[in-house]
Amino acid sequence: MDLTHSHSGPDITASLRTILRGILAALGMWGLPPARSCMVFQRINATFGRIERLLMRFRAGRLWTRTQTQKPGRRGEAKAGPGPALPRRFGWLVVAGRHQAAGFGCQLQAVLHEPEMVALLTASAQARRILRPLCRALAVELPWTVTPPRPPKPRAPRKARPKPEPFKIPLPRGVLTWARRQGFGKLC
Repeated sequence: MDLTHSHSGPDITASLRTILRGILAALGMWGLPPARSCMVFQRINATFGRIERLLMRFRAGRLWTRTQTQKPGRRGEAKAGPGPALPRRFGWLVVAGRHQAAGFGCQLQAVLHEPEMVALLTASAQARRILRPLCRALAVELPWTVTPPRPPKPRAPRKARPKPEPFKIPLPRGVLTWARRQGFGKLC
């Protein structure tokens, strides 16, 4: 009997590995275009590797947060432009993989609700960023990342409108000159 992980139930790394390898094995049957299937394969492999390394650092108590800004790139180094992207719709992989992908999504949700995984996801924004695209693709909600709605800002009172000037009738040209000659200067 393995007592190393008896405090947190089944080994989360092994469970994640099983789920992600199951997705990779079933990926060919889901009818995705080859280019998209290859991108999903690469992203899932990268996701597992990153989350596994983060989980190992978390278990060792060496989880760090980035406090410095990113280092600028080297001079003369061309930055890669945005390449082909995967869909961003919630549950798009479930639409392609139907019940198999939905099953993997349920398994992933169960692993994400393990106490150790909840502790990692609440402690590390990086873990949430790593898992968010996979969770969105498999229609898995991340309840600990949903922020409550902000209370509405109180509206500032409106400025009072200036009172309009009294209505003036435009006088025909030359009337003012005539009125001044006649001595009606106070009216004009």
